[in-house]
Amino acid sequence: MEYYFNQSIKFSNDATTPKSVLGHQVGTWHVRPDQSLAYFKALSESSDKVALKEIGRTHENRPLITAYISTPENIAQLESIKEKRQDINGYEGPNLVWLGYSVHGNEASGANAAMLVAYRLAASEEPWIQQLLENTIIMIDPMLNPDGLDRFANWVNRYKGKQLNSDPASIEHNEAWPSGRTNHYWFDLNRDWLLLQHPESQARIEHFYQWRPHIVGDFHEMGTNSTYFFQPGVPSRQNPLTSEENFELTAEISEFHAKALDKLGSAYYSKESFDDFYYGKGSTFPDINGGVGILFEQASSRGHLQDSVNGPLSFPFAIRNQVATSFSTLEASLRLKDKLQQYQKDFFVQQADKADNDSQKGVIFTSTDKGRLQEFLRILKGHHIEVNSVKSTIEIDGVEYPSGMSYVVSFDQQQYGLLKSMFETRTKFKDNTFYDVSAWTLPLAFNVEYQHLRRGELEDVEAGALSLPEEGRWIGSQNPTAVVISWDNFNAAKGLTRVLKQDINAKVSTEPFTISVKQGPVEFKPGAIVIQLPGGAQEKVETMSLVKEAFLPAGVDIYGVDTGLALDGIDLGSPSIDAIKMPRPLMLIGGEVMSYEAGEMWHLMDTRMELPLSMQNTTSVNFNQIDDYTHLILVDGMYADLKPQEFQALTEWIMEGGTLIVTRAAVEWATRNRLVQFEVVIPEEDEPENHDFSQRDDVIAEGIIGGAIYQAELDNSHPLAYGLRLPQVHFTKSGTQVLKPAEMDFVTVASYSKKPLVAGYSSKENIERIKNTPAVLAQRLERGSIILFNDNPVFRGYWLGSARLMVNSLFFSTAF
Repeated sequence: MEYYFNQSIKFSNDATTPKSVLGHQVGTWHVRPDQSLAYFKALSESSDKVALKEIGRTHENRPLITAYISTPENIAQLESIKEKRQDINGYEGPNLVWLGYSVHGNEASGANAAMLVAYRLAASEEPWIQQLLENTIIMIDPMLNPDGLDRFANWVNRYKGKQLNSDPASIEHNEAWPSGRTNHYWFDLNRDWLLLQHPESQARIEHFYQWRPHIVGDFHEMGTNSTYFFQPGVPSRQNPLTSEENFELTAEISEFHAKALDKLGSAYYSKESFDDFYYGKGSTFPDINGGVGILFEQASSRGHLQDSVNGPLSFPFAIRNQVATSFSTLEASLRLKDKLQQYQKDFFVQQADKADNDSQKGVIFTSTDKGRLQEFLRILKGHHIEVNSVKSTIEIDGVEYPSGMSYVVSFDQQQYGLLKSMFETRTKFKDNTFYDVSAWTLPLAFNVEYQHLRRGELEDVEAGALSLPEEGRWIGSQNPTAVVISWDNFNAAKGLTRVLKQDINAKVSTEPFTISVKQGPVEFKPGAIVIQLPGGAQEKVETMSLVKEAFLPAGVDIYGVDTGLALDGIDLGSPSIDAIKMPRPLMLIGGEVMSYEAGEMWHLMDTRMELPLSMQNTTSVNFNQIDDYTHLILVDGMYADLKPQEFQALTEWIMEGGTLIVTRAAVEWATRNRLVQFEVVIPEEDEPENHDFSQRDDVIAEGIIGGAIYQAELDNSHPLAYGLRLPQVHFTKSGTQVLKPAEMDFVTVASYSKKPLVAGYSSKENIERIKNTPAVLAQRLERGSIILFNDNPVFRGYWLGSARLMVNSLFFSTAF
C-alpha cells in the first residue's frame, strides 16, 4: 500500500484490509459492486470507526451504500448529529465531508480508490488522521453507479491477460455499446442530481439533505491523453447564482490538491475545460445548497494499462491520484473547518437576504394534467421545497389558476437559490461556452402554465397545505354501458397500456363531445378514451374491474356513462372514434446510436407507460422481418444508408400500417433516404472573417446550441397533440439542424415560434435560422405513418411536455 499512499504508514491490525476480501491488491483487477459491498461490510464489522448504511437500491436492485467514518464517539452519535444538522445556524459539531466515486461506471479509478481511502481512515495511526476523525464525519459513497460499474468491470476484467496490453485499439479499452458510463436505463446519473428521475439520485439527494455536507468530492475520469483536473474550473463559466465566496473557497482548497499531486509528480490543471453552471451535476449541486462541490477528473486507463501521449497509463497510477486528492480534500476540511462552517451559515443568511430583496416573491403554476403536475411536485418535494395548494381560484394577468389544480411556491424559504435556478429563463451570459445545458427551466419541461408573483400577488393567493389525490376516482354510473377516460392526465397512457394488455377494446375520440353522467354533463376533448362495456352482467363486472385496476391506481379518473348518446358533439358509436391497437414498438440500438436517447425512450415506455419495447442492433435488423412490430424507432445517431431492397421492405412495411418515428440526426437519415417528402436545410458556409486564433473558442461556441430551450407553436387539433392544452410546447434544443417548412397541409404538428429562444444560450444567427421552421412533422403513407422530431422529445426523462407527443405517436399514429 505504500505506492498508493506514497509513504509508509503504521496501520492497526483490527481493520480489515481490501486484499483480505478481494484476494488481491487494489488495482490488480477492477472491483465489481458485489466485491466493494463485501469489503465495506467487512470493514464496518472490524472497526468501530466505521458505520455502513444502505440508503437505497438501483434499478438492478443493487444496494446503494454510504460508509460513515469518524471517531467511535462520533459514530455512536450519528443520529444525534444528523438531527442537529437541521439547524445549520446553530450547528457546532464536526465537519461533514462527502466523497462520491465513479458516478460514471466506466470511470472506475474512483470506486477502487474508495476502498483504500476508507481503509486508511479506519486503520491509520497517523496523528493527523486521528485529529481529522475527531473533527470530521467522512461519508464515502464508494460507487455512485453500481449497475454501470458492474458492466465496465466485467468488460475489462474479461479481456485482461496475464501480460497487460497497452494498445489503445485493443478490445479491453473499447467497450461495447452502451458502455458502463450510464445506469441501467443508459442515463447519465451525473445529470440527474436536480431532476431525480432515478432511484440512485432520489436516495442520494435525500441523504444529502439529511446531512448538508460542507464539502462534496465528485471523482471522475476523462480522456486517456489528459492529466488530472480539479476545480475551481473556468472562472467565467460559473453559474451567476453561485456566490463568489464559493469560487474563492474552492480555489483555496485547490492549493491542497496541488500540493498533494506535486508530491507524487503528477501533472494537473485547474482553471480550464470544466465549468460549474448546470446544478444537476454532483460537483455543482452542492454549490447552490450551502456546500462546496469539487470536481476531480483523472486521465483514464479504461482498463488496466494503456498507452497515452504522456506515456503508459496504469490503473494503479490513476487510483493513486484519486486517493491523493481524496486526502487533500480531507486535509482542507480539517485546516479550514471554521471557515467552511461559517461559509455555510453565511450562505443561508445571504439566501434569505436575497429572497427578501428579490422583486419576485414566488411562483404559481397550474395544468389540466394531473400526471405531469404530480411528477413536477414530486421533484420539488424531493428537494425539500415547500409547495402549497391554491385553495381559491384566482386570476392573475388574465390567467386563471383554479383551486385543486394550482400550486404556489414562496421564495421565502431555505431553498431560494435552487428555486430560482429551476424557474428562471436566463438568456444572457458572461461566457457563451457551456460544458452541459445552458437552461433547464422545470415548468417549461412539464408544459405547465406558470408565472412569477410580486409581493401583492403572492399575498392575494389563498394557499393551504399541499394536497394532491393519488388515486383516481370513479365518477358517474355504477352500472354503465361505457366508460370514458380523459386524455388530459399523462398517466392515462399507463392505464391504456394495461387495458390493451387485457385485450379490452379501447378507442380514441378524434372529435369533442359532451355526455351526461349522474353528476351532470361532462365535456371531453379529442383524445378521450372510450371503452364500450359488454352486455352480459358477469362479463361487464369483470371488464369494469380490469378498467378500474388499470386507471385508478395511476391517478386517472374514470367516467361511467349510461348512454352512448351525446348531449353535444359525436356519439360514442361514431366513426370518428378510432380503434387503438396495442403498440409493439421496435427500437434500433448499438453501433453509433446515441445511447442516452435510446435509454430515455426505453425509460419512457418501460416505466411511465408500462409498454414493452423490443430492441435490435442496427447491424442485425432485417427490414423484411419486422411485420410483428407496429412502430420502428430511430433516435439520434448515425445509420447506414438503405440498400434498394431495404428501402423497398421498409417502405412496404409503412404502407401496410407501420409507423416510423425518427428523432434528431435520424431525421436527416430519413430525408436522405427519401422515406419522407420533407427536407433538411443544408447550411450555407459563412465567408471567413479572418478571426484571430485567440477567438477560436468563442467563435465555435457561437455556432453551437448545446442545450437551450426553444418554444414551438402547437397544432392542438392534431392527434399527436392530444392532452396538451397550451398552444405552445417547449423542447430542449441541442444541435442546429433545421427542417424546411412543409409544402403540404396538415403535416406540421409543431413549428418553432417567431421568437423561439425562451431560455439558455443560442446565437442570433441560429435563432434566425430556426424560427418558424418545423419542430415536429407527421406524414401518412397509405395505411402507415412517418413522424419526425427535430429535437429529443423525452430529454433526460423529465421533459414530460414534449414527451406527450411521443406517447401519442405510439397510440394515435393512424388517427390522422
